[in-house]
Amino acid sequence: MRLFALFVLILTLSEGLLAQTDTTRNKKIMDNRLSKEVMKTISRKPSPDAEITIKSEAPFLPYEGKIIRHIIINHIGFERTMYDSTRSFRNAVTKVANSLHSTTHESVIRDNLFIRENKPLNPYRIADNERYLRDLDFILDSKIIVHRVGPDSVDLEIVTRDVFSLGGRVSTSGIDDYRIGLYDANLFGMGQRLQTDFGFEGNRAPFVGFDVLYRKSSLGGTLINATAGYTQLDNARSLGNENEYAYFIRLDRPLVSPYSRLAGGLEVSRNWSRNVYQAPDSLFRNYRYNIEDVWGGYNFSIGNLARNRDRHFVALRYYRQHYSRQPIQPQEKLNPIYNDQKFVLGEMTFYNQNFYKTRYIYGFGRTEDVPYGKTVTVTTGWAKEMGMKRMYAGASMVKGFVNKNGSFATITAGIGTFFTNRKSSDTFFYADGTVYSKLYEPGKVKIRHLIQAGYARSYNNVSRELLTLNDELTGFAPDSLYGSQRISLRLETTLFTNWKLVGFRFAPFLSLENALLKVVPEKQTSRDFFWGTTGGVRIRNENLIFGTIELRAFYFPTNVKGVNEFSFKVTTNVRLKYSGRFVNPPSFVQYN
Repeated sequence: MRLFALFVLILTLSEGLLAQTDTTRNKKIMDNRLSKEVMKTISRKPSPDAEITIKSEAPFLPYEGKIIRHIIINHIGFERTMYDSTRSFRNAVTKVANSLHSTTHESVIRDNLFIRENKPLNPYRIADNERYLRDLDFILDSKIIVHRVGPDSVDLEIVTRDVFSLGGRVSTSGIDDYRIGLYDANLFGMGQRLQTDFGFEGNRAPFVGFDVLYRKSSLGGTLINATAGYTQLDNARSLGNENEYAYFIRLDRPLVSPYSRLAGGLEVSRNWSRNVYQAPDSLFRNYRYNIEDVWGGYNFSIGNLARNRDRHFVALRYYRQHYSRQPIQPQEKLNPIYNDQKFVLGEMTFYNQNFYKTRYIYGFGRTEDVPYGKTVTVTTGWAKEMGMKRMYAGASMVKGFVNKNGSFATITAGIGTFFTNRKSSDTFFYADGTVYSKLYEPGKVKIRHLIQAGYARSYNNVSRELLTLNDELTGFAPDSLYGSQRISLRLETTLFTNWKLVGFRFAPFLSLENALLKVVPEKQTSRDFFWGTTGGVRIRNENLIFGTIELRAFYFPTNVKGVNEFSFKVTTNVRLKYSGRFVNPPSFVQYN
């Protein structure tokens, strides 16, 4: 398996380096005529508050097949908007931001390109690269503009606008329990993230714990993202229930476009529990484990037809979780969390996916990419857990729809099961749907509605956990409430306002959530219907790196252990984003 990991890394590095040689990286062609033309092109777009719903490849279709002569990088400062160059925000705040911020280097943008000079223009590939740049955590928005320079050739102008990459966070669970974090998501403008957190707890020994993380985007233009970290704060891939220390290394190369061939990843971590709360030896779970996780895949059916997006992606994954020290408590000997696990999974994915560009889904006016199309995944493999060796088979599907009026929907379904001696166990089935309404604009506000509904069923559970409601009802997390069958429904309305305070915008929301859970065993509670309502406000400054701030109140009239009838929570750095990955690592059909 180590050879397999090395093979994946060599392949991913090779593809990126070979592609990089296809272009001259140091060209700088920036004449005044072209720059002015770029600004005019931007200013012809709708105002920053206007909704757009267009296919992402639409602006590039008239230039299909033209030869790309030059690729030019242009940057917009904090005083300008991507959507209207006539608007300027020159004030003390933008001046300070521009002076403190390190603008992303042109070489970093070029390292994240997979379009090349002297190649025919593929509208879909151009749209994929525009979206990929927009997804980088240090880029607020990106726009690719085509300029015709001859009957058969064009120049591409790539316009980007950074987010203010310096940030901090503070969270607290009491007067003597809080965390402080500082980070730079674009250190020296080189597409690298450095962050550290400090945790302070009165009943902890030592009183202070910390973590540190470093990440580099697209190493050497290979599109491989590298991450390394160390933590004393139990925020790595923690499996156990104690405070864990860990150090880890991750490499990840996503499938950036259906026209790319390779994707893969690698994670190695060392994790151990630390008795920072001075629990008695008889109660403290003292354990140590390692994780090795590697996967790689190849994209088939890449033909010469630019508009053919049907693809077959084949992937293989190896995962090993090994305990070098297990808890001594007898009750934990049969707990899957504290036992070795190993699996090998192979997966075939059939997909055809494109994107619409719109606004006001999760963001407060920035461009957001909504996927539509279909994905069908078939998985098979072998697993060893709790001394059992079992075969596995699973399948899932995703279908996305987008209407021209701005509404869109997603339907997902999946089933997976293990086999031992031709008998199935730990079978899981799910089906759910999500519908976002079009954006309504009564007066100066914007309103979007959300409807989510889902069904899940588990059968013959042996080692896997039963279903819960922890993700189905927001804020509803009872200590022990498990079931074999679940139905859920969520209705949510979000109001995007024009209120602003020092660049922060506000979006109140209200949600009604309902669920039916067939509880096992029945004696845990006398009821199976649970409902609640939550509401609050989301606050975000799109120019800053940290995520949305959410103030949310909860009301759950159901009397369940571990759940308060009324509660309130402030969450910082909430990451709300519509997922648009083409493929994922092979995995089991997941429980929620």
